Amino acid sequence: MLKRTLTAAAVAGLVAVTAACGSSGSSGSSSSGSSSSSSSSLPGKGKPTIIMGDKNFDEEFVLGDIYADAFRAQGYTVNLKPNLGGSEFMKTAFKAGTINAYPEYLGEIVSTDAGYNKPLTSEAQTEKMAQAYEAKNGGTIMMPVTPFFDTDQMVTLKSFATKHHLTSLTQLKSVGSAKLGDASVEETRYEGYVGLKEAYGATNLKFVPLAAGSPVYNAVNNGQVQVGDAFSTDPQLLSGKYQVLKDPKNIFGFQHVGMVIKPSLLAKLGPQFTQTYNKVTALLTTPAMQALNKAVALDQQDPNKVAQAFLKANHLDG
Repeated sequence: MLKRTLTAAAVAGLVAVTAACGSSGSSGSSSSGSSSSSSSSLPGKGKPTIIMGDKNFDEEFVLGDIYADAFRAQGYTVNLKPNLGGSEFMKTAFKAGTINAYPEYLGEIVSTDAGYNKPLTSEAQTEKMAQAYEAKNGGTIMMPVTPFFDTDQMVTLKSFATKHHLTSLTQLKSVGSAKLGDASVEETRYEGYVGLKEAYGATNLKFVPLAAGSPVYNAVNNGQVQVGDAFSTDPQLLSGKYQVLKDPKNIFGFQHVGMVIKPSLLAKLGPQFTQTYNKVTALLTTPAMQALNKAVALDQQDPNKVAQAFLKANHLDG
């Protein structure tokens, strides 16, 4: 992960944006109160170390830093291991004990971890299946999930979509030979290249492996690929430059985010850990995540500084 310097002016601007996006409902007055307490009285003192990992793209960097710093503000010891890899790697690291908590997407648990290769019908169904899988595989749970969800979305330039009359994934098979840019792991996933071919008959697409995030947009912009796999919370999608192709068969599922953790560790961390987690999670709306992602992906700001500004704006920085 590339760290960059964040100017004071940029922090101020981000605080204003994230406070506006995140401070709906109860979060506006959800100060932890720890700033007036001595460090020895913080609820996390003496509790087990949280070894938290995050994945290998901007949104996960921000999520990892937000949760880690919010817990630290309550006195918890957090060892954050960023940029570890995709879902497969995260699950392996968790089972091996390299990490003991990580934010994960519901649909990834169901499709990638559990290997369920059929369209899902609702968020409730997805969460039920994810919790069942976690309970069966190591006695693990997923904590309450975020208001936002970040699902894969296939995008093209609007000029390409207009030329080929594209509005939906069902029409991809009619565009002739075309290239799909996506992260290499997606080549063998149903929530990716496999689903596009099996559910939508898009066997005309040639897979081109790309790094996640901005490289996908660069490849679409310069014609290296005609279709790219984006995320629904990407700030680039607000530009109006891209056509998002509808997914009527819902192969990309429901991707709200929750913390994967063992109940035994959760119990040892105490109720303040869950309370802090819930306060932070409630703030993570779609507008908030788009603002946070923009700060990192487009404005090239340090994810940790972005996270700190977000927590400060919402009175969760201690």
